[in-house]
Amino acid sequence: MEWRKEWTIPIPLFLVAGLSGAGKTTVVPVVSKLLGKGFNVYDMDDLVENNNFQAACNLWLRIVYFNSRCGNHTILFGSIPYAYQPELCEDYAMFSPVCKLLLHCNDSVRTIRLEERGGVWKEGNNLNVALHAAQGMYQEATALQIPIVDTSSTPIEIVAQQVKDWIISKIVN
Repeated sequence: MEWRKEWTIPIPLFLVAGLSGAGKTTVVPVVSKLLGKGFNVYDMDDLVENNNFQAACNLWLRIVYFNSRCGNHTILFGSIPYAYQPELCEDYAMFSPVCKLLLHCNDSVRTIRLEERGGVWKEGNNLNVALHAAQGMYQEATALQIPIVDTSSTPIEIVAQQVKDWIISKIVN
């Protein structure tokens, strides 16, 4: 589309990843309040229809683009790269830098959080798959030197402050 060629200012993309139970949805409103005006903070699951995570991801990147044109930074919280794969989106190349942070918790805390939700987490092997995937995501983030915030026993306000500090450090640098 032609609108992609109009904008030449670098647009940072802030991605806060974490698998189910890591605390993404819980921390979104707290981070939003801490950051205040000029920052848009979203849970990527809010736009998912019919389990089409990639279509939602495409929409989110367009939202980030248009928010940036209004002078706002956007922070997206989602299960990246397992449900959402931003690098496969048509508009991904417009963003620089792409800044990633991982929210993670230990297996026992994740198990408690997911079992409290019920639903699919009580069915079959879903919980074990989630625990295994979370460990894989943690190992990958460690190998790629992606910052990790442990939400296992850290109060949500402190987790949110750590996320805010990370975002501000990326904007200042």
